[in-house]
Amino acid sequence: MSRKKRPQARIGKRLRCNRCSCYAPRDLTSKAAENWTGKWEGGRLALILCPQCQTPLENAAAEANDAELAVALADGGRFLPDPVLCITGTMEDPGTVLYGRDHLQRISTTGQAENLGVVQLPADTRCVPITGGVMVYLPGQQAAP
Repeated sequence: MSRKKRPQARIGKRLRCNRCSCYAPRDLTSKAAENWTGKWEGGRLALILCPQCQTPLENAAAEANDAELAVALADGGRFLPDPVLCITGTMEDPGTVLYGRDHLQRISTTGQAENLGVVQLPADTRCVPITGGVMVYLPGQQAAP
């Protein structure tokens, strides 16, 4: 018995609202895309919604995430979207996994590591999980309390 494989999403494929199927703007950084929202699960974009399909609760959650991101960026953080693995050290001198252990677990379970970004950081770097990724604070920068 053969099992059909689900087609994989192509990189660059235009996103659609998960509820009404209307197309998202091609440029997700544009003014037209600013009220669209997405939900991240396990380091992957699991859901994207157009402004008309969002519930008031989903809209409020998106606003809270935007505020959290703005504060972290103002405090000197740098946002890295999931899936990303933040490590210290080098291949010759292994360091520590600062962020992304869940991504490593998924890779060891599934054997698939597509789209995983690996970022090598200085030893005193702080990483703070945030919706959709991680805020990175390089040595000498402070994270918001």
